[in-house]
Amino acid sequence: MKRCRKCGLPEGVSAVFGCFDAPRWMLVGQAPGKKEVALGRPFAGAAGRRLFQWLTEAGFEEQQFRSFCYVTAMMKCFPGSGERGDLKPNRQQVANCAPWLEQELASVRPEVLIPVGQLAIERFLGKARLGELIGRRFRHSISGRAVTLIPLPHPSGASAWTNAPENRKLIRRAIRLLAEAASGR
Repeated sequence: MKRCRKCGLPEGVSAVFGCFDAPRWMLVGQAPGKKEVALGRPFAGAAGRRLFQWLTEAGFEEQQFRSFCYVTAMMKCFPGSGERGDLKPNRQQVANCAPWLEQELASVRPEVLIPVGQLAIERFLGKARLGELIGRRFRHSISGRAVTLIPLPHPSGASAWTNAPENRKLIRRAIRLLAEAASGR
């Protein structure tokens, strides 16, 4: 994965993904940002701080969460920056990384999968409005295994969706579902 150059990104751009230490859960985001690349750890920047604030509400400390949840993304390398922040991976970049994600899914075989952001949510649950998916639990077969999916919106501070009061309620409901999944309910 680290040697892949399918997207034609500049030399020195490196894939970012979590540690693999017998995880039971898997979190799939959109793509790493500059901070993630610099630290070699997914969700290490501003969006990660917000994500882990949410997860703390569900009873998870960051290190604890990372110890049982494999964290990765639809695109493994930083797609670059634009006027409004990090670029969203395009369809070709996501397609180029799809075999890597499939291998990760087959290796991890998660019990719980958390798709974070529209790209990941669409990959696992199809196209729908976030308001129809966030705060709900789904069951799907992934790599031949029944998996619980609990989607979260992208935790970017630039996202207006996460700041709307009615959507914050859906996020809180999703956080409760994560806490219930951790306790086996």
